[in-house]
Amino acid sequence: MSKNIIVTGATGKQGGALIEQLANNAEFTLIAITRNATGAGADKLKSKGSNIKVVQGDQNDCPALFEAAESQASGPIWGVYSVQIAQGHGPASGSGDETKQGCDMIDEAVKAGVKHFVYSSVERGGDERSWENPIPSVGHFATKHNVEQHLKKKASSMGWTILRPVAFFENLTPGFPAKVFMAAMQSTVGEKRVQWISTKDIGFFAALAFKKPQEWNHKAMGLAGDELNVNELCDKVRDNTKTTIYPTFWFLGGVLKYMVAEIGSMINWFGAEGYKADIAACKRVHPQMMDLETWLKTESTFPRM
Repeated sequence: MSKNIIVTGATGKQGGALIEQLANNAEFTLIAITRNATGAGADKLKSKGSNIKVVQGDQNDCPALFEAAESQASGPIWGVYSVQIAQGHGPASGSGDETKQGCDMIDEAVKAGVKHFVYSSVERGGDERSWENPIPSVGHFATKHNVEQHLKKKASSMGWTILRPVAFFENLTPGFPAKVFMAAMQSTVGEKRVQWISTKDIGFFAALAFKKPQEWNHKAMGLAGDELNVNELCDKVRDNTKTTIYPTFWFLGGVLKYMVAEIGSMINWFGAEGYKADIAACKRVHPQMMDLETWLKTESTFPRM
């Protein structure tokens, strides 16, 4: 019998990347959770593999989500991939919907007898430092720290893996907003390098945790594929695409940080501390992990050369 895995965020970048990795793998049945099981996104999911079942669910009601998933599963729920969307509360103590959703998913998984739980968190300054570093000034970092602590406390009978990705390449898109973001970064971070990753590679590590649960049990790992400062990043975009995202209208970078306080706090943290994932360790596990140039050439929405 195949192992049933609940995949949250199934139509999003991270959940979708995991589904791509495990589609048509007979070892697993993927129960893809979406808020709309009859929409175009759900239809696209179904077409990816014969082992995918699309189920309507909402992480604001995790008991109902699990009930719906169990009704479609031929057997118990074996695994859960849990990812929550940052709620955008701004600098906060980490309370709010994201914390509740993440903790409720853990509680329901324990009740259901789930064997392995993979949580997508965020890197916060190194594998050990991240355990003790909530970064309360950045709300969605703090919420994920809270959920990690809840997982360690509540999941004594359940295997778990915590993946801590850094900034997503997918947040880089052609156009004016990227140039303003680069201006905000340059004015604060300067020549310091910031780490980046493709969500496709996050999917690889999530799939690996389910394929080798004993090897990945009680393991938390920062994930990054490249490290660049603003000039290096913008040069790579120029050299590998038909457009540029060099900083522009510098004063708008300051406006962005002021108007979107959470982005401002995050950029300030990049300058003061920053991500510290072990890129070499990541590439030992996954030698094909993408750097920016590879991502630009194969995965990005930038116009290609």
